[in-house]
Amino acid sequence: MSFLNKKVILTGGTGLIGKEAILPLLNSGFEVFCVGRNKKDFLGDVNFIQGDLFDKEFIKKTMEKIKPCYLLNLAWYTTGDYLKSELNYDYLEAGLSLLRHFKENGGKRVVFAGTCFEYKFKNTPLLETDELDCEKTEYTFCKNKLREIAEHYCKQNGISFGWGRIFYVFGRGEDKTRLFGMVQNNILNNLPVNIKTGHLKKDYIYSKDAAEAFVKFLNSDIQGTLNICSGEAISVEDFVRCALKIKGKENLLNVEYQKTNQPDIIVGSNLKLKKYTSYVPKYNSISAAIKDVLDEK
Repeated sequence: MSFLNKKVILTGGTGLIGKEAILPLLNSGFEVFCVGRNKKDFLGDVNFIQGDLFDKEFIKKTMEKIKPCYLLNLAWYTTGDYLKSELNYDYLEAGLSLLRHFKENGGKRVVFAGTCFEYKFKNTPLLETDELDCEKTEYTFCKNKLREIAEHYCKQNGISFGWGRIFYVFGRGEDKTRLFGMVQNNILNNLPVNIKTGHLKKDYIYSKDAAEAFVKFLNSDIQGTLNICSGEAISVEDFVRCALKIKGKENLLNVEYQKTNQPDIIVGSNLKLKKYTSYVPKYNSISAAIKDVLDEK
């Protein structure tokens, strides 16, 4: 897919995936414009635009000034009690505002970030065509509403639309309220790492690989939904133990196998992603990816 320019507006550029997307975007020939509140939070050679995504007038003026052909919207609230937060409705509204002003200024190709939590879980790899269950939380409800409305809007206005459903991403600078961020913090401070549901299996993907997948997706002409995942499941216990072993801190691990309402396994299929975008993960094992994070200065 080729347009008049490769200007892209990136939202969520300080997040787990967003900050890792900047370099592959630049390497793919994009002129990157990052929207955010604080310039010092951004890494890399990017054009920084200071402002608030929830400010519709700011979004309007930014789109009028840049006139990007591409939009990569990764911004969302994913820490604390994000599943039930009222902020989900704000991000839904902001996403639609972005899209509308993007269209009004000649935008051609957009990719938004979804979540694997949109699916109705099952014990086999989740396909993009599988049944959804989006009424369970504010997070999944708002994500899915954004997808439904944005996809329809793009069809009506001749915009190429993509939706990337992210599975369990981990990476550098992760918040301590999330699993891997907690593990990193406890390794650093020599604190116990207590895992209550070590038997559960999940599809973990390194943020650098997820970012590369999103850029490949954006730079393709594939429309609709793609899973952003590793395609492999690993138990929470093995995932955490791998990190502790790399740092010689396995003695910190305390594992329980408590009963839970969570599914025994959540794993996605990335066959469609690989087939249509030529995506190949840079890190060929979970241990290589974890080591890359833990060894980073």
